[in-house]
Order: sequence, then structure tokens, then C-alpha cells
Amino acid sequence: MPHLQFDLDFEVTAREADQFATEMAELYAERMDADTDYAAVSVREARAIHLGRATGDKTVVLQADIRAGRTADRKRDLALAVIEAVTERFGVPESNQKVVFTEHEGSQMMGYDRVGDDWSESD
Repeated sequence: MPHLQFDLDFEVTAREADQFATEMAELYAERMDADTDYAAVSVREARAIHLGRATGDKTVVLQADIRAGRTADRKRDLALAVIEAVTERFGVPESNQKVVFTEHEGSQMMGYDRVGDDWSESD
């Protein structure tokens, strides 16, 4: 039951945002051994994002709220895949992107029809 929150400091159309959200849900499912049924993806335009090392016009920050339990290697794999996808889709330099993970117990992640379980390798 992740929530992937993408903050962009540039405009995208509603269609671009929808397509990107779908792509990111699928990428998350693939890299994190999950499915897309309960994935939430937000694409928000921010007036300004400051990353000290950023250069150029475009910047993207992903705040990923996920269930605890995945390895650092698995999270790093997802982070690099997201950065690559953002670069390809929007032309954002790698140095202008940041990925931050916040991990939660499954019971802290809820939808209208369920409370999340703790993550395990078989999920």
C-alpha cells in the first residue's frame, strides 16, 4: 500500500501525469515485489524545489511512503529506476532528482476497504 508522491517544479498535462502515475505504479510493483492494486501515486506541481546540487530548469523529488521490511538494495534499485524513468520521460537531469523513503508498519497504511499487513518477501 505505498504512496509515491512526486513533486515537480514544472508543468505537465493531466494526461502526462496520469500516464506517469501508471508507469510509476507498475515500476514500483516490479522492483518492490508488489502489485499495483493498492498503490497510490500523486503527481504534484510545486512552485519551487531547492536541491543544493541541482542545475538547470527542472527538479523532481519523490517521497515514497512504503511498508517497512525491504532491503536497502531493493530500495536503491527502485530509486535508480525511478530516476532513470524521470530523466527519460521529462528530461530532468539525474542530479536534479531526489528519492526519500519513509517506512511504515503495515497497520499504518489504510484504504477504505482494508488495513495494510506488514510486508514480507512473499507479498
